[in-house]
Amino acid sequence: MPDSSPPDQRVGQTRERSVPLAAMVLFGAMTGLGPFSMSVHLPGLPHMADDLRTNPSSIQLTMTACVIGIAVGQVLAGPLSDATGRRRPLLSAMALYAVASAACALVWSVPALAALRCAQGIFAGFGMTIARAAVRDQAEGQRLVRLFARMALISGLTPIVAPNLGGALLVVTDWRGVFLVLAGLGVVLGAASVVAVRETLPPERRVPLRPKATYRTYRMIATDRSFLTSALIVGLAYGAMFSYVSSSSFVLTEAYGVSTAQFGLLFALNALGFMGGSQLGAGLSARFGSHGALLRSLPVAATGAALIITGAVLDLAPLVIAALWFTVASIGMCMPVASAEAMRSQARNAGTAAGLLGLVQFALGGLVGPLAGAFGTDSALPLGTTMLILLGTACLLCTRAARQPETATAQLPTAQLPTPQPLTPGPLAPQELAPQPPTTAAAPGATARPE
Repeated sequence: MPDSSPPDQRVGQTRERSVPLAAMVLFGAMTGLGPFSMSVHLPGLPHMADDLRTNPSSIQLTMTACVIGIAVGQVLAGPLSDATGRRRPLLSAMALYAVASAACALVWSVPALAALRCAQGIFAGFGMTIARAAVRDQAEGQRLVRLFARMALISGLTPIVAPNLGGALLVVTDWRGVFLVLAGLGVVLGAASVVAVRETLPPERRVPLRPKATYRTYRMIATDRSFLTSALIVGLAYGAMFSYVSSSSFVLTEAYGVSTAQFGLLFALNALGFMGGSQLGAGLSARFGSHGALLRSLPVAATGAALIITGAVLDLAPLVIAALWFTVASIGMCMPVASAEAMRSQARNAGTAAGLLGLVQFALGGLVGPLAGAFGTDSALPLGTTMLILLGTACLLCTRAARQPETATAQLPTAQLPTPQPLTPGPLAPQELAPQPPTTAAAPGATARPE
């Protein structure tokens, strides 16, 4: 994962543009829309099961349907936005998200609710992917890292706002009212996007939507070592974060006697730590480069997970609580940097790359993250062990990438390079593959300096 940013793939070079603050706030909100949609209704799951006359496990399937929808939506949104631009699919997705959310409030059967939750997840996934791609259209290098870190400031509010908002709404309404609020959120995001979000992908940089070409593009990106390493790091770090989110409430309340009010405060402090860590990670990237920042932040996060295990073995609740904060903040340091590094080499295919990145993040994080709870919640040992394995694996990937030579960035199948021609004898053989600007003749034996 080199830090130097090579020129974009000869076709559709990124043009640096200023991103308005309102657009950045919207993009940050959309990157958190999927997790927000999943978690805001968690306090109402028991009421939902009673109202629909079913068991809790059946209701939890609607949560799974939403996760599947988010993954599918990101895969579909990438190539579509590469072909048609970012703005139209984004506005359409927000409108359909509002419709699907409102429809969830009207159903009376679990299969219908699961289907609509899947649709809701698909359109939330569109917003998540297109937001990342739109930022990549307008920035590269260290500026891209800074903008991804700013988006993390907004999306980092999701774990603070969503459960508390869901609980507060249940005081004045039922679970159906929560879905109506989500529908209103979709309307607000769509209306704000009409005003604040401009088209970031001009027609000359768009890629025709063809199934075979799309498959080849996904395969090309998935085999790009720089992208794959960074995407796996994002997925592993998200898996560690998901382990914390799904298990920490049970662990802290059951094993260490933390009250519900205290847990809410600790959860908010950890989310603030994640947000602060994202800004520190951007600063490390500016000083040491993206790879250097990851080489520093990932071991710190793994050390935090080891401290969780230490606190669990010694039965020291203060150490477990402090180590959780330290680990979550360190994950915040590395995730935006790794996300930006994955997107860095994919200017031509920003939408498709963003979709694949989101798929890896949710598939790996969603599948591996819940393992901590499967081994019990009467101690923080399973949680710490799961987080250490995931973050330690991310460390190994990052270290291995640092030791391997860089390979050429993969090219889009539709962007064909000129066929190399044999060089003709003579002192001034043409450079067919790398045309150079006119320069004065170099002295014999001189070495050309790279631009």
